Amino acid sequence: MRSAIFDRLQREVVGARVLDLFAGTGALAIEALSRGAAHAILVEQQPQLSRFLTRQLDTLGISGRARVIQADARELLGDRGGRAGGRAAGLGPGRFDLVLVDPPYEQLDLYAAVLDALVTHEHLADDAVIVIEYQKHRGRSPQIPFPASLHSEAVRDHGQTALEFLRHVPSQTSLP
Repeated sequence: MRSAIFDRLQREVVGARVLDLFAGTGALAIEALSRGAAHAILVEQQPQLSRFLTRQLDTLGISGRARVIQADARELLGDRGGRAGGRAAGLGPGRFDLVLVDPPYEQLDLYAAVLDALVTHEHLADDAVIVIEYQKHRGRSPQIPFPASLHSEAVRDHGQTALEFLRHVPSQTSLP
């Protein structure tokens, strides 16, 4: 999957600020950094995986260009408890050029919630790319609603898994 993502995004990765949600082993963020991304934030809820990721970044000598946040992605991105859309929780200033979204396949509600929070709380740079990975059911892709400013550019099937590439076009927001 890594090569399917990054071969398609070659030039867009260089210099990018990357947000890897549901980071797991961190393979996607690490690949982005190896291909020239400027900085990556890896969000992982599981404490053991978060500690592993921190050690992994140190071992690879890239901890200066990447940071691990142990948190629930939906809460981090959202406006919980008066926080400014996750900024107070460590996402820092600026917006992301590339966002990787790969939640547990069975939790379809996370896709829409995370995509909505990314747009609503202005975490995305203009022209940002969001890559979502999901499992197809009986050969069909799930119906994942996303905000009007996100446009599907491509879907790449890989057996029972698919990658969808979305582009953030902020001038294309929906009217109230």
